[in-house]
Amino acid sequence: MKKVFLIIACMLLTACVENLIHISVLSSGKYSIKYNSIGDKADLENHDFLHPENTDLIQWSSTMISLDKDSIRPDSLNWEKETIITRPINQKMSFTNSESLIYDIDVSKSKYFFWDNYRFNSTINSLAIDDKYPSIVEFLDIEADSLSWIAPAKEYIIKTSLKEYDKSAKLSTIFTEKINNHIDSYFEYATERKLVEKFDKDSSIILKDALKPMANTVPKNFFKEITVFIDTYEKDFKKNTALMNDYFQFNINLPGVVRHNNAESISDGLLVWSFDFDDIAKDEFKMYANSIRINKFRIQLLLIMIVVGFLGILWNQKLKKK
Repeated sequence: MKKVFLIIACMLLTACVENLIHISVLSSGKYSIKYNSIGDKADLENHDFLHPENTDLIQWSSTMISLDKDSIRPDSLNWEKETIITRPINQKMSFTNSESLIYDIDVSKSKYFFWDNYRFNSTINSLAIDDKYPSIVEFLDIEADSLSWIAPAKEYIIKTSLKEYDKSAKLSTIFTEKINNHIDSYFEYATERKLVEKFDKDSSIILKDALKPMANTVPKNFFKEITVFIDTYEKDFKKNTALMNDYFQFNINLPGVVRHNNAESISDGLLVWSFDFDDIAKDEFKMYANSIRINKFRIQLLLIMIVVGFLGILWNQKLKKK
């Protein structure tokens, strides 16, 4: 019910993106794949979920169009991006860009004399929100008050970056404590007064604002050097928050008869999985399925050979009796 509400909200209210990934496995074991993302044009072009791009080994064809004006979606959300692989492949695909959703897709075929076995496996990496932002786990609901999770998340980014910077800069303990005290005071003041605008900016700017009273005492190039660390965590934070309003559905067609799988539903041989931010915030999301395609010709040939052999034995026995 929650996912149904999210899809409707995406369509009517917010800048959500609905991402559909369809995989079609051929009898040869190769597979084709198509991505369709529908929603806000700007969100379709950002990095939280990237459509595949051309490599030396795999080529893709991508288009973006404005959908029917009669759609129930607002015009700003009424865009579709479609990306299709130009030719079927038989290799594992891994998407490891840290600024985007990290996942892999693996399709394999095992050949036996009487049957072929097809396997599909895919793992969507966890966003590890509980490890990165332990103080905001209780506010993972996208309907929660934004200040409840933005403030502790920004504080985590700044303090973690400060620890990373300190490893190379070797700041004195007294100076580090002084910086942390200013950061704590800044966040307490802004949070108590619900000044959400204080956190609606990049963490590097928040740090400069928090350390204004001691700006003249920080080391030379301090803000420039620590911004390198902050930007790394900030990009990850932006990816995670952008994914809060994304919905994903994976569909796959496998040859033969589907056997073991963990799909949410199967209809006419089409296996379907769906997930959203809550499903990957703290845990990885795994999908698997396998199918068997019987080689009827070889089985029929074997049966014929058995029958012919049996008749041959009977014929020999008959000749011996004569």
